[in-house]
This record gives sequence, C-alpha cells and structure tokens, in this order.
Amino acid sequence: MKTVWSVFCVCLLVLTTGCSASRSAINKNAESIIGLWEVKAIHNSNESGYKITPHGMFKIVQSDGRFINFMSTENGAIITVDGSYKIEGDVYTESIINSFNKSQEGKDNPLQIKLSHDNFMYLRWFQPIDEFGVEQNRWVEEIWQRVLIEDLEVSNVDLRQELKSLLDDEELIKQVLD
Repeated sequence: MKTVWSVFCVCLLVLTTGCSASRSAINKNAESIIGLWEVKAIHNSNESGYKITPHGMFKIVQSDGRFINFMSTENGAIITVDGSYKIEGDVYTESIINSFNKSQEGKDNPLQIKLSHDNFMYLRWFQPIDEFGVEQNRWVEEIWQRVLIEDLEVSNVDLRQELKSLLDDEELIKQVLD
C-alpha cells in the first residue's frame, strides 16, 4: 500500500509540474507579445516574395487579452480590426469583433506565430476572402517589428538582419528599410 501511495504522489507531482510548465510557457509567449508592433513586410502565397508594406500599419497587443490593428492615413488613424486573443503554443488566435473585412467579424482567426529575438514577430494565416469580398484562398505571412523608443539606425540594422534571413533580394530589403 505504501508503494502505491508513493507512486500516486510521484505521478501527481509530475502531472502538476508538467501542467504548470506548459501554462507558464503559454503565459510567457503571451507576455512577450504585449506592446505596439508595426508590420514591415508581407507575403501572399499566390504572389512571389515578400512585399513592402506602407508605413503606419500597427497592432497593439494588450495584457488584458485584447488587440487592435490600426493604420494612419492622410486623414487620421483608423481601426482596421479589433477583438480578443489567446495563445496556445505556436498558435495566436484572434477572436474578431470588428473588422473592415466584414467576413471576419464574429470569427476566430488562428495565426501561426513565431517570435525572433525580442523585437520581431512572424504571423502566418489563411485568408479565404479579402476585404473586398474576393475569394483568395491563400496563406499570408507578415513580419512585424516591435515599436520601441530607440535609435532608428540601430532599429534598421536589426531589421536588415532579419530580412536577410528571409530574403535574397538586396534591393527589396533596401526598399523596406527606406
């Protein structure tokens, strides 16, 4: 009986430790994406290579489980999508409340997420229909850079290194940085 009790205690300890470790890994990923991000490059699977994105497209990831994507325009800033999010392993799921792409509203959008260093986030997601209602059925990959108070030249050096790991086209890298 003593052996059974000992085995039970060991199993309980292992189970508790394992659950706690995986919960802390999830919490660590969630904490590491909190902040303001700017998209730097995008690749659609039905097109060749990464493309430059216009400056001023941002994502705010908040510690309360909410996110907001917005962009600045000549007429001011507009929110393009908002809702809540959760992270489980390498999947970041956005539950869309409002979106300029009305086909997304009320749906969950699972995105594959990968963090590189502390300042880069790669998101990959499937887009069945675009904001104009046109069927796309394509994968979209985005490179986001954390917005920090820092020297712009240092930030561009880091971004150049990240882009070189993905792109072979030096001219495109230059265009993204300009």
